[in-house]
Amino acid sequence: MYSELVYKDQFAFSKTMKKNLFLVFFLICNFQQAISQSTRLLPTKSLSFNIGRGRLGSGDIQGLMLGVEYEKFFQKRLSWSAELGMTIHDGSDLLLVTEANGEVHDLSYRYTTSGAQLVGKIGYHFFRTKSWDAGIRIGGLFRYQSSSVPDDVTMLFPIATGLPVPVFINENTSPQRTYSVGGISQLFASYTIKQKIILGLVTGLQLDTNGDTIFPQLAFTIGRRF
Repeated sequence: MYSELVYKDQFAFSKTMKKNLFLVFFLICNFQQAISQSTRLLPTKSLSFNIGRGRLGSGDIQGLMLGVEYEKFFQKRLSWSAELGMTIHDGSDLLLVTEANGEVHDLSYRYTTSGAQLVGKIGYHFFRTKSWDAGIRIGGLFRYQSSSVPDDVTMLFPIATGLPVPVFINENTSPQRTYSVGGISQLFASYTIKQKIILGLVTGLQLDTNGDTIFPQLAFTIGRRF
């Protein structure tokens, strides 16, 4: 009698477990189907404007980064994008000279590096819903750059020159204007308002054959889906 009750209890428990497993499987399938349908209904194109800051590694100088990017999905989680970007970085070798009467003269040597680049990227979207989007983009770029940063700077003091103020001597061994190719990788996250207005953040690393590195990068994104 006892064994019969145990068998009935085990049979009832097994039946309940099967029902629960079936229910969980049913819910997972419906959830995945709902996400898939929701993803298919999302806009597949976007146009955005990026603005932020980045450090140019060849001279370790901070600067401004701007870009206009067009993106299009060709699979549920994959997209391609094209960006036209511009960068401008500047710095200085500080030199302040104070006269006997207390007047201060700024004789600092100032320099600027600016560039324009065309970037093509492939994006993988880890998470994509009506409101949120996050993932990684990897791509290549072609860059034009003009720089006034000297390859070597020597400062001579009045004791050596006999002049009343220090003197800079600059040596340039590399060309002022350069063309290069390179690569870029970015992590991004964005929030979309009413499936139209995009607000987001982008961070990344950029390298090129000219030996320039722009890292770290941090840019704000504003755009529109359509």
